[in-house]
Amino acid sequence: MKYIGIILFFVAILALIAGAIIYLSGRLALFFPAIPRKAWVWGFIALFVLLFLCMSVFATTAGVVGKSIFIFCGIAVSVFLFLLLSVAVTDLLNLFFKFTPHTRGILSVSLAALLTVYGVWNAYTIRVKEISIPVKGLTQEIRAVHITDVHLGNFRGKGQVDRIVSKIKKLNPDVVFNTGDMFDSKAQFGEGKDVLAAFRTLDMPHYFVYGNHDQHVGVEEVIRQMKAANVTVLLNEMATFGELQIIGLNNMLPDHNSFDMHTNDDSETIEDVLNKLEIKEDQPTIVLHHRPDGVNYMQAKGGNLLLAGHTHAGQIFPFIYIAKLMFGYNRGLYQYETMDIYVSEGVGTIFAPVRLGTSSEMTLIRLIPE
Repeated sequence: MKYIGIILFFVAILALIAGAIIYLSGRLALFFPAIPRKAWVWGFIALFVLLFLCMSVFATTAGVVGKSIFIFCGIAVSVFLFLLLSVAVTDLLNLFFKFTPHTRGILSVSLAALLTVYGVWNAYTIRVKEISIPVKGLTQEIRAVHITDVHLGNFRGKGQVDRIVSKIKKLNPDVVFNTGDMFDSKAQFGEGKDVLAAFRTLDMPHYFVYGNHDQHVGVEEVIRQMKAANVTVLLNEMATFGELQIIGLNNMLPDHNSFDMHTNDDSETIEDVLNKLEIKEDQPTIVLHHRPDGVNYMQAKGGNLLLAGHTHAGQIFPFIYIAKLMFGYNRGLYQYETMDIYVSEGVGTIFAPVRLGTSSEMTLIRLIPE
C-alpha cells in the first residue's frame, strides 16, 4: 500500500507529459504548417525517451559522451517546457489581440528563447539570503552559512565550488553547514579532479551530511572527497561547536512506517538514531538532515533548528506548486512547536540547468540568543 502514492504520482506525470506533447504539437503544426503534427508528436516522444535513457544510463556517468548527451537533454527539455509555457501565454493573448498563426509562432519561439536564457542565467546566479533565528540557551550570536544541493556533475564543477567559497569568505561566518547532494554525477570524479580544493582554503569549521544524489553516485567516494577537503562528515553522530550541539543524520526515513523514493529502505531511521545518541536536551541543538523529514522526532529530543534542502522549491514554474504539495516544508523558514525548520532552495539544479520562479541560494543564518 505504501507504494500506491508514488505509482499514482508517476502515472500523473506521464499523463501530464502526454497532454503537453499533444497540445504543443497541435499548436506548432498550426504555427508552422510545413512540419506536420505527427512529426512534432514523434519528435517530442523521442526527446522524452532520450531523456528517460539519460536519467537511467547517463545520470551518474563519468564519460564525455554520456555527459554531452545529458547536457543536451537537460537543455532540450528546458526549451520544451518554456516553449509550452510561451504557447499557453500567446494563446491567452490571442483571445484579445487576434494574431495570425505565424505571428503567434514567432512570439512563442521568441518568448521561449528569452525564458531559456533567463532560466540558465538565474540558475547560475548564486544569491545570498540572510535570516536571523533565535535559539534558546544560546548566549552569543553565531554566524552560520548554510549550503545544500550543489549538484556537482554534468552541469557544474570546480568553478561552482570556487564561487561558493568566494561568497563564504566575503560573508565571514563562524561555521558552515552543508546538507548534502554535493554531487549528482561521477563526471567530477577521477584522478586529477580536485573539484573541492577551494574548501581547504576555508578557516572555519565545515560540517556535512550526505543526500540522496550522493548515495546514487557513490556515497563512499563523496565522503572520501569531502574529508580530503577538510570537511567534517557527520554520519549519524554529534559534534560540538561552541555552545552548539550539532547532530548530523544520514539520508534516511523518519521511522519504519514511512516511505520515500529518495532514500534507501534502511534498517535505521531518524527515530532509531536519535534514541541512540546521547543528546543533551537542554543544550542549543542544530540538526542537519538532507530532507526536511522527521521533525517531530527531532523536536522531541530538544532540537532547536533543522537545516535541510532537497526540495529545490520545485526549481521551475509550474513545478513550484507541485513541490508545495509534495513537501510539508518546501522552502524558507517554518516552525514546528518549539523547533524552527529552514529549507534552502539549494545552490544547484537537477536534470536541467535552469530556474524559473526560484533562486539558487546560500543562506547566512544569524543564530541569536532567544
